[in-house]
Amino acid sequence: MNSQILDKVVESGVCGIKKAELKKLFGSDCEPSLDKLLKDDKVIVDNKGVAHYVWSKENYLSHISQNDPKFKIISKILKNLENSVNQLKSDSTKTPNEGQIPDFQSHFDRTITELSSSLGWVPFSNIRQRVCQTCNISTETFYSLVLPLIESNQSRYEISTGGQEGIQVRGMLHGYVRRL
Repeated sequence: MNSQILDKVVESGVCGIKKAELKKLFGSDCEPSLDKLLKDDKVIVDNKGVAHYVWSKENYLSHISQNDPKFKIISKILKNLENSVNQLKSDSTKTPNEGQIPDFQSHFDRTITELSSSLGWVPFSNIRQRVCQTCNISTETFYSLVLPLIESNQSRYEISTGGQEGIQVRGMLHGYVRRL
């Protein structure tokens, strides 16, 4: 009986079918079958006006996306979020950590050595210009690699506040770096 009721509900499409109509068609045995289908997440029962209607999950989503303005807004936001997450996943597969920028740290360290003053400090902007040119990467990629490099190797690098560009640490712009 469950499959017959489910077939009838699916057949009703986006409009759904009145619960009372199902009771007329299948008799009093309809209620336990509907409860089982509800428990198994095969159907959804909701009010449409004063009557209770039954939909399949897919048809119910179509119904509320056509008729509920709040759902439309939330659905649009969710799609945008999903697209953003997929873009981030796609971008993360292109990260240098997976071999697209071989040996970033050695380029970074060599540039610090070559550009450092007598005290060892080098503006991040100068390092970025040279490393971005050498590795053919963007400014965003450079800083997305530098921050974890500095954080994971605090005994090798010291950073200082100031400058026009750099990395944000504890809410402050650090524009200078030196090797220890």
